[in-house]
This record gives sequence, structure tokens and C-alpha cells, in this order.
Amino acid sequence: MRILKFALVGISGIFLNEILLWFFTEIFGIYYIFSGFLATEIAIISNFILNEFWTFKDRSKNHKGIFKRMVKCNILYAGGMVINIASLYFFTKLGIYYLISNLIGIGIAFIWNYSASLKWAWKMEKIEKIEPLKNPKVSVIIPTYNERENIKIIVPKIFDVFEKNGVKGEVIIVDDNSPDKTGDAAEELAKKFDVKVLHRKAKLGLSSAVVDGFKKASGDILGVMDADLSHSPEVIPNMLKYLIKDADFVVASRYVKGGGSQNWGIRRKIISKGACLLAKGLTNVKDPMSGFFFFRKDVIKNANLNPKGFKICLEILVKGNYKKVLEVPYTFVNRKFGESKLNWKEEIKYLEHLLGLYFYKIKND
Repeated sequence: MRILKFALVGISGIFLNEILLWFFTEIFGIYYIFSGFLATEIAIISNFILNEFWTFKDRSKNHKGIFKRMVKCNILYAGGMVINIASLYFFTKLGIYYLISNLIGIGIAFIWNYSASLKWAWKMEKIEKIEPLKNPKVSVIIPTYNERENIKIIVPKIFDVFEKNGVKGEVIIVDDNSPDKTGDAAEELAKKFDVKVLHRKAKLGLSSAVVDGFKKASGDILGVMDADLSHSPEVIPNMLKYLIKDADFVVASRYVKGGGSQNWGIRRKIISKGACLLAKGLTNVKDPMSGFFFFRKDVIKNANLNPKGFKICLEILVKGNYKKVLEVPYTFVNRKFGESKLNWKEEIKYLEHLLGLYFYKIKND
């Protein structure tokens, strides 16, 4: 029940305020008035975070406008404090015991805060209807570097899935001058299937390869998947089903019911979960680190994509123009051939990328 959650958040804020007020005043020796302002603001921020991710999580779609909502919360909570003090004064003047008057004031302020949160800070936005697509063409972008053996398997599998499900599609392979001659293998595949090959002169990065692939794509729906067989083409029809009907972004997710990963060590699990947690303020998607996703082409229309490292999906989730995003379960399978590109340098790039996206969100919200 939403109002109960809101009440529990409010109670937690009161306790936090009291503890911080004592701590700043008694331990740090800060004048109690200044301590009060500081403790109150921290409590407000705490309440906002809990309400954003718990009480009103169904209304804070991908946390767009999160910083505007934080400002609104400061304003409405300030209004609540004024109402509380005014009520305390008013009812005390009527001869009601001041502690009872204070409780009445708290009740009135609570009603104000909850109503204003519903109708203003977390106001439900009307979702525009998404028109279904009729017989769309699908473009699958596959970035490669030393994936010669893998693309010989993955590309025929994709077209087999297309044929069995009546999908009109193409595959775009973007190769970064692989020493193992992946580019040559891609050209051979282009003789048998509807494959476009983009040869780049050097190893310029997975995400920039995907962006270059988007520019070469002719499909109504664009998709991204790895070449290393970790993403099963059999999941594609399920993703397309939602995109054709009424979604404009679908992510294949390891972290929704039915999803998972095979044979991951504890370190990789921690890194993956930690990366998702760090992105929590940017999107509600449970697996924004996924490299397996499809979306309608208009999602990236006029989007200034500038990703680093592996995480192009997160970049599009933050900067893309979409109304409805869904996640479908899939199981990540470790590669059979070649070596993983994940290393500590990519992890540093991700942190840099993440910081840039938070600044972008602050600037554009």
C-alpha cells in the first residue's frame, strides 16, 4: 500500500533527522540551528531516495527528471514544515495541549506531503500510445574483434531464426581490423546471407563499432548482440514480438525472472551486479549492462551517442527517446572460442562513462 510506504519513509526520515541533529551538535559542536538545517536536508534527500526507488518506483520511469523531482520534494517538504508549525501555533491558541497540537500538525503536514507528492513531484505522466509495426525489417549489429570462428556459427543461426519466424532482416558486422581475419570471414558470409561488413582500420572499441553499425543499418528495428555465442538468437523472436506490438525498447536481461548466467565466477558476478547498482539512478532497467537488446530506430533519432567501453545499452537508455521499455529473460553463456574483452581498463572506462551520464542527466533533466 503506497500510503503506508510513504508513512514508513517519513518515520525513517524523522529518526534520521534526530540522530543527525544530535551528532552534528554534540559530536562536531555545530550550532544547533545550523545542525538542524543540515540534518533536515539530509533527511529530505534520504526520504526522496526511498520514495523514488520504493514508494513511487512505478511513477519514476527510468528516473527521467529525477533531479527536478528532488527540487520539488525540497519545496513540498518545506511547505509541510510550515504547515506543521502553523498548525502547532493555531491549535495551541485554541487551548489544545501543545504536544497534541503538534501531532495534529504532523498529520496535516503528512496529508499535504503525500498529496503533493502524488499530484506534483511524482505526477503520473500520460503514456502515449505506441503504434504497432507492420512487417518491419530488422538490422542486427554485431561488433567483432578476433571472432572469426564465432561469426561462422552465429550468423547462420540468426538467419535460421529469421527464416523460421518470417522475419525480414539483415546482419551488420563491424570489424576492428581483427588479426585473426574476422573481416575476411565476414565477407565470405556476405556472399551467402544478407550481411553488410564494415571494416574499421583499428581497434576503436565495441560501443563505437555499434554506433557505426547503426549508421549503416536500414532496418525499422535495430538490434545488438555479441559475436561470441553468449547471446542466443532463439531469444530474438520473443523480443521482436513486443517491439512489433507496443514497446519501443526491449532488453534481454539476466536479472529478471527466468534469466541468468552460466559458469560465472564470484568476481564477475560482483562486478556485474555492482555495475548495475551504480547505474540505478539512471534507469529502472534491471540489466542495463546487457549487450543484447533491440529497439525501434526512432529511439536514437537525434540522440548524441558517445559511449565508452562496453556499455552502449546504458547510453541509449539514458539518451534515447522511448516510451516503453521491457526486459525479457535470457541466460548468458560463456564464449566457446576466443578470449573475453573484459578487463580492468574497460572497468575504468565504464566508471568514466557512468560519471558522464550522471552529468548528462543533471544537465538535461
